[in-house]
Amino acid sequence: MLFLVPGLLCAGESIDYAKQIKPILKERCFSCHGALRQKGKLRLDTVELMRAGGAIVPGKVPDSPLIERIMTKGDKRMPPVSEGDALTPKQIELLRRWIQQGAKGIANEKPEPDPRDHWAFRKPVRPKVPTVKNQKWVRNSIDAFIAAEHEKRGLTPMPEAAPGLLLRRVYLDLIGLPPTREELYEFLKESANATPQAAYEKVVDRLLASPHYGERWGRHWMDVWRYSDWYGRRHVPDVWNSAPQIWRWRDWIIKSLNDDKGYDRMIQEMLAADEIAPTDDDALVATGYIVRNWYALNPHQWKRDLVEHTGKAFLGLTMNCAHCHDHKYDPISQEEYFRFRAFFEPIELRQDRVKGEADPGPFQKYDYSKLRKIVKLGAIRVYDDKMDAKTLMYHGGDERNIMKDRPPVKPGAPAFLAGDRLKIEPIAIPLVAYYPALKPFIHQDELAKREQAIQAAEVALAKKPGLAGEKLVKAARAELAAYKSRLADARAGRKHAPIGLIFPKTSSGRRKALAEWIANADNPLTARVAVNHIWLRHFDRALVETVFDFGRNGKKPSHLELLDWLACELMAPTSPTRQRGDSTNPTLAREAGTWSMKHLHRMIVLSATYRMQSSGSDDNAKHDPDNRAYWRMNGKRMEAEIVRDSILASAGELDRRIGGMVLENKEESSKRRGLYFSVFPEDGGHLKFLEIFDAPDPCDAYRRSTSVMPQQALALANNPLIIQLGRVLARKLSAKRTDEAFIVAAFEHLLSRAPTREEKATCAAFLLKQAELFRNTKRPATTPGGPSPDPVLRARESLIRVLYNHNDFVTVR
Repeated sequence: MLFLVPGLLCAGESIDYAKQIKPILKERCFSCHGALRQKGKLRLDTVELMRAGGAIVPGKVPDSPLIERIMTKGDKRMPPVSEGDALTPKQIELLRRWIQQGAKGIANEKPEPDPRDHWAFRKPVRPKVPTVKNQKWVRNSIDAFIAAEHEKRGLTPMPEAAPGLLLRRVYLDLIGLPPTREELYEFLKESANATPQAAYEKVVDRLLASPHYGERWGRHWMDVWRYSDWYGRRHVPDVWNSAPQIWRWRDWIIKSLNDDKGYDRMIQEMLAADEIAPTDDDALVATGYIVRNWYALNPHQWKRDLVEHTGKAFLGLTMNCAHCHDHKYDPISQEEYFRFRAFFEPIELRQDRVKGEADPGPFQKYDYSKLRKIVKLGAIRVYDDKMDAKTLMYHGGDERNIMKDRPPVKPGAPAFLAGDRLKIEPIAIPLVAYYPALKPFIHQDELAKREQAIQAAEVALAKKPGLAGEKLVKAARAELAAYKSRLADARAGRKHAPIGLIFPKTSSGRRKALAEWIANADNPLTARVAVNHIWLRHFDRALVETVFDFGRNGKKPSHLELLDWLACELMAPTSPTRQRGDSTNPTLAREAGTWSMKHLHRMIVLSATYRMQSSGSDDNAKHDPDNRAYWRMNGKRMEAEIVRDSILASAGELDRRIGGMVLENKEESSKRRGLYFSVFPEDGGHLKFLEIFDAPDPCDAYRRSTSVMPQQALALANNPLIIQLGRVLARKLSAKRTDEAFIVAAFEHLLSRAPTREEKATCAAFLLKQAELFRNTKRPATTPGGPSPDPVLRARESLIRVLYNHNDFVTVR
């Protein structure tokens, strides 16, 4: 009996519908009996609808089918077993008591709105820029939206950050490296000689044109797109979440960002470069986005991951929630889930030869019998292997449990987003794309190889004349002639013995249709999701907190009009930007609609909103303690890679080469940037230093988490590379400087500001004590990279490591 269950309600307690009943119904019942769906033609989202549908009879529990169905066991139970656990005894007792008390509702209760009217499912329309009183503060349209919120809440924006701190902030945000002391002085000098605005704009344009911009923002997007290097799982015969040579996709990301390739084009190339640019080798590696999810022994897992993360990364939709049943919150049916999967059904991997490299041979699928060795040649990519690949629906997420009564589904996107109107047409693949041996560089290499074989045979014959040598020469010449003949036949389309792998001549066109639909300006989600990611990484807070879920179960945007304005601005800039791929022509204006991310970055970092100081005011904090209205800048901890990169750069030791093969994450002493080290979802998948500073989980890093723990301070104090770099920097800054001058130089170089009076005094006392300590200890021998035998210099080396541990060094203020 329910009344015997411990923890249930007191008999006379009055039940509050709004607080106690509706939350239960919303969580457990609305997905099937609300605005989204009305199974059995029943709605439960208002008391009136419950009564009209016959689910409840106020005051009569035995006559209320709702109670009977939630207490029933077996197939007739509600919610169904497939939808989760039964209601708890306490929840059932609440519903019983509420009905018994008359099933009282709330005045003017309205049904749930149509899910298709959800804010994120409507195409963004550029809102009117608000007119505000604080016009002097407004630098661009972003500020007008923020100022309107300030005035609404009675908030006062904080002053602009000090020049040095602002310079450091924009350097770290745009290229992920701090300014040098010389760059700080140059900025301060230009600000004094011209105007601060002109000097700052010059810096911004230079940083956006820097090749390090692509590295900085490439690492951000690698998080979103779940970049993972090849690792092959050492302990079991299996390969998943990776493939060889995927670093070429990473380099494509960096180059695309540096060239300011439109975000829409980037999406299209990642999803379907083999269909939209089949002969462009530089673009084809973009399909590393698809390759990255490869799961050799389970193609269903591969496709499942592609559906989930394409939905989350580009659309902010949790498509994966419709894998086993219809989505509980968004209008996505299980059939639509499988229709989305069908876009990827024909895909397979291939490994293309790269100019200047040897032939990697055909791509070998992983098997159970042996561990696959790491492939160091070729470019991994996808193609459509089977034009007629069928997608079958199955029960409960188990691909072995096929729905035998359902025919194969056709490719399509969710109908509520007009995804059912996609036109899919097969694509004829050019000759050199389906028959890569006909690429000029490949057949030239093959001809050269055979000519070298002839020369080697002739040399051998000259050294040792005889019949055997003559046969080798004859065979080599015959092989060259045969290859030339087959090559000529292949070019002419005549029958011939193949001179290399031949792939399908036609591609399904499915992924091209999907990519164009996602990257279309009419898609209500794509630009909003991208803008939200960019805003998050500048302000450490997203406009929509649930960055991968813009659906009805996600958080509402804190500033919807600003979000929509920025989304429209990304797709169709209202003002020309000064940056384009060609950094030698910085005044070249973009055409509207080219999805320029550099344009958006420039608007953001030039805004007064971005340039505010991060310290707050007590008065503002009373009204908005969480800074939801952006009345100050949010300080943020550097990401793991940027901490390490900044230390290397500050010592002048950073290897600034762009791109290249992945580095093993055991190479602690390497001076390359952090994004070039291997990362994979397994123990040991990160460089140890990066792991301590919260390196991302490559399986789920739509937004990073940040921790504060003692190991981080210990790493900054004791890591051998950090100690060595501290010594290098201390010696560079010590030249002909007193302790006081050294302290000032160190603060300016590492923190982009002068020390306060108290900091100067504390550091001076520290240097004196450390020098005295080192005088009284045995002097170390002079060794390259070792501690200085000079007590004064050794004390300064210690101070540098102290400043590496300073909160202002690891924090972007």
